[in-house]
Formats: sequence, C-alpha cells, structure tokens
Amino acid sequence: MKIRIIGIVTFLIIGQLHMVGQNQFSSCVEPVDSIVKHFQVIRQSGDNFPITDLESEKIGFLINDNAEEWNNYILRYNDVPIYKAHNLDIIEQVESDFIEHLIVVADSLYNRNQLLELQKVTKLSLLLFGDSLCESLKAHARVATNALYCYKNCSLSRDLSIQYVFRGFDLKEGGVSWNKSNRLNYLPAEFHGLNGPNIKHKVDSIAQKATEEGAFPGCRILVAYKGTVIFNESYGFHTFNKRVKVQQHDVYDLASVTKISGPLPLIMKACDENLMDLDAAFYTYWPDWKKRLFHRSNKEEMTLREVLAHQARLTPYINYYPWLLNDGHLNDKYFQLHASDKYALKIDDNLYLSTAFKKKVYKAIRKSPLLDEAKYKYSGLSYMIYPQLLSELYQNEFESLLYKNFFTPLGASSLVYNPMDKMEDNRIVPTEYDGNFRKKQIKGVVHDEAAAVMGGVSGNAGLFSSADDLAKLMQMYLNRGSYAGKEYISEEVIDEFSKVQYPDNENRRGAGFDKPLFGNDTLSIKESYPAPGVSSKSFGHSGFTGTFVWVDPEYELVYIFLSNRVYPSRNNRLIYQMNVRPSIQQIFYDAIKEKESTSLLVNPD
Repeated sequence: MKIRIIGIVTFLIIGQLHMVGQNQFSSCVEPVDSIVKHFQVIRQSGDNFPITDLESEKIGFLINDNAEEWNNYILRYNDVPIYKAHNLDIIEQVESDFIEHLIVVADSLYNRNQLLELQKVTKLSLLLFGDSLCESLKAHARVATNALYCYKNCSLSRDLSIQYVFRGFDLKEGGVSWNKSNRLNYLPAEFHGLNGPNIKHKVDSIAQKATEEGAFPGCRILVAYKGTVIFNESYGFHTFNKRVKVQQHDVYDLASVTKISGPLPLIMKACDENLMDLDAAFYTYWPDWKKRLFHRSNKEEMTLREVLAHQARLTPYINYYPWLLNDGHLNDKYFQLHASDKYALKIDDNLYLSTAFKKKVYKAIRKSPLLDEAKYKYSGLSYMIYPQLLSELYQNEFESLLYKNFFTPLGASSLVYNPMDKMEDNRIVPTEYDGNFRKKQIKGVVHDEAAAVMGGVSGNAGLFSSADDLAKLMQMYLNRGSYAGKEYISEEVIDEFSKVQYPDNENRRGAGFDKPLFGNDTLSIKESYPAPGVSSKSFGHSGFTGTFVWVDPEYELVYIFLSNRVYPSRNNRLIYQMNVRPSIQQIFYDAIKEKESTSLLVNPD
C-alpha cells in the first residue's frame, strides 16, 4: 500500500524558551533563538483526526512508556483510559472498555502484530516518533486509519502531538493557527509576542512569597491569551506540612465560583430556549408542589434579573447547620450511617442526612425577611434553590444536565460535585478543619456548610475542578458561548448576562457574574477589584476557599487562580491583605500593554 503524504508542516516558535515547572518546552530546547519541529500527517480518514468531538466516540490511548508524562498531556483535554503496551491482555481490555478509537504511540520497536490484532476490534490512530520515517514506521502506518509522524521523540514533540490530536491548534503551511473551532493550546507566551521569562519571574515572586508567608499552602495559576495557555504553573503544597506538592491536575474546592460554573450556564441555556426570562417573576420557575416557594410571600415581586444581580433584597446568608446539632453533637433525628432513600444526602463517609432536611432549608428561605432597600447586597440564598428548580424545569437531574450539556462535551472531566467517588483522592486538595459541624479535616467534600447540608450539590458552592478544566468553561464564556466549534449558549444571552444590570443603582453586578468596581481603572492595586487593568467588559467570580476566575473579552484573556487559603482555618486572610490574586492578574495586563507599546515603536504608522 502506498503511503500518502498529505502535508509537511513546520511550526516555528520564536523566543528564549526557558520555561520550567509544568511547561515542557524546555525539554527539547536547543541553544538557539528558535525551535523548528516537523510533523507529517501520513494518513487521515475523513474529519475524525484530529478529534473534534469528545462525545461521539469513546477514546483511549496505548503507550509504551513515560506514563506520567502522557497522562499529564492527555488530562489537559479529557480523562480517558491509558493502556500500557506491554500488558498481555490489552486487546481484552480495549474490548471490555468499549474503546471505539484507540490512539497508539508507536515507535520503530513496536509490535506490529499487536497493532494488526487491535485493528480488528477498534479504529486505530498512530503517533509515530523517530529520527526518520523508516520502513518499520511506514509499516505501522499502513495498519492505521490515521497517522501523525513526529521526526523527534522528545517531551516537546510528545506534548505538541497531543495538542494536535485534540485540535488545540491547526497545522498550516508555515505555522500554526487557532480560532474558535479549536480547543485551548499550550504554547509559550512568546508565541503571542509576550515576554514569558519576565512574566514568570514576576508571578513566581508573588506566589512564592505568598506561600512562604502562609497565605495558603499552595496554588495553581493558569492564564490563557488568545486561545493559548501562556502560563500554567503550580506553587507550594497541599498542606503546610509540605509533603504533597501541587500538581497541574490537582482539584480544588471552587466555593462560590460554583455560582457561575454550575447553575448559571443552565440558567443561560434555559433563557436561550425561552424556558426562563430574566424579567419574569422569580416564583414562576418554582414548580407548584402544594405551595410555591415564593408565591404569596414577601418575595413574590422579585424578578430573576434582580435575584441574579443581588438586588432582590434577599438576606445574605442563613446558617443551616446548627439545626442539625444537639448540644454540639449531630442530631440522630437527621442522620444515618448508611445511605437509603430517606437518608440520601451524603455529608461525609458513613454519614448521610435526611432528604427531608431540604424542605426545612427551603422553608427558611421562604420565611427569611427582606432587606429594607433594593440595592446591591450579595446573597447566596437563591443559589440553594437552583438545582431543584432546574431539575424540575428540565425534568432531569441537575448534575446530569450539567455534565451532558456542558462539562462532558467541553472535556472538563474534573469539574464535578463530590469528587471523592470520581477521581484519585491524591488529586484533591484539602480545605479547612471543620471544628463546628463535621469535626474533621475537610477533603473531597464541600467546605461550605450550606452546600454540605444539600448533600454537596448546590448552586452556591460544591463544584470542584482543576485549573485546566475550569479554563475550558471560562474560554467558552470568552468565546461568547462556543468552544471547539460547538455552541453552548448564544452570543446574545452571554452578552446580556455579562453586562452590568443596574448601573444607575450603584450595582456593578452582571446577571450571576461579578464585574469590576466602577472606576476600577483609576484605583490602586490595593483598592481595585479585581486588578485595575481589566476592561469594563470583563467578568468572573471569586470563591471563599481562595479561588478566582476572570474573563476579559477585550483582551482575550482568561485568568484562573486556585488555592486553599482556608487551610487549616478560614481566619487566615493573608491572601486579601497581600493582594495576591489582583497583583498576579495585573502582571498579564502589563505584559500585553508592554507588547503593544513595543509594537507601536517598531511600527509607528
């Protein structure tokens, strides 16, 4: 069979690439100003390579070695099975896992007979590495539906090959390209004309000082610019005992970042589908089980827009967990050690709360007094209701709706509620020692007590995520509702929700989204929220555990900061006193402005 060469593409990455930490670009760096890499797309069948749809096929990878490295690259895009080539029962494993598309890392020493056998049970794509396209590699390619040849077998080539497989970029004559049909890619800041070493030096200085002074044990910082993750670093440890270092795919309790990551995308989807309206009475969306929650109450007139913009006069917070205690101990009336239909709300391992307690929460929200004035006052009360509201609206379970409509097609596999049952526990970063309610160190269950009494699944808190997976959702927002060629929410709805809702009432908030302070660009880093460099079009949210996300359409920038600043106690407020998150965020705006000013000097016209 003649091997058809579709194209040879060279991509040139300019700059002194002295990246360290999670970035692997230092692994193949020659002592020159540029790196030239060659890929040959040897075989390609239809439009199934690179992968454009994460839902249509069950994908797996087969590797020879470097398992940890491959896992790191692949997890950026999706959590899929990775098999070891030396396993004797690999064919049985692939069949039993119903793998429909197996991507095989094959070198010249690979067992071709094994490839032939695998070809009988699944579609094969090959990643071929070697100094030359020798006859043995050509023979491998004849077995596959798709094949990509990389002329050098090193960390950089392996990294970029996975980015290409998941369509982090398109290969074009003379370079790479990115548009909204691509997923995020991972390239140096120099790729977009920014000074990467200078950025890293400044961020390192702030992050390392914050960890050394105890603002938090560790943190994850990810920044995407124009569809490229230009900064992706980990600092410190899971705890102050410094035993477990923070890794790229570690998962943090998002706290209130849940508000714009869980219920809000579904609410926006419902508005797109004319199932909800921002200006309709909020009680409209609470189903009529005997009594509507807000109908014939002091909350009957509030609209969904007012509620989402925190201008509905709602009480900021209700402390629910003391109702579950009796003389400081858990009340036997509400708890069982084992799950059942009546005790299905998981509070912790071997501790389940009565599902009837939700009604007590809803009743408390119904009876809560209203504030005197209709002005901005942050409240989490309505977010306790959204999971049930949306489940009833769509006649489907809240988590299933989220995963099916957003997280699964995005490839955001770690963006989940109650992560202990869904991933390795060594990826999950602990939060606070709870001395009031659960009487233990909190890890893998939600930190927020209000979300805890809802079984960990709430609209106000409860989601966990890695930085890479959270970035996919935020990039979708930045793209005005689309990601990797799929539209999730219309541009019109994203624009409506992300704008300031009540500017004439001194309320900066969007519909669910937080916005910059008015006049933020005139404030110092200590006074501003968030960094003073953000545009007025930007939006995001912060989280009590030490998390923060921000999307800036004007600068095409996504900023993710994850930490566990509440470890071991929420009383630690150094992250605020040191202005850690806005100070780091501002570094990237300064870098963009430096690039723009340099460009003007070079091209004054």
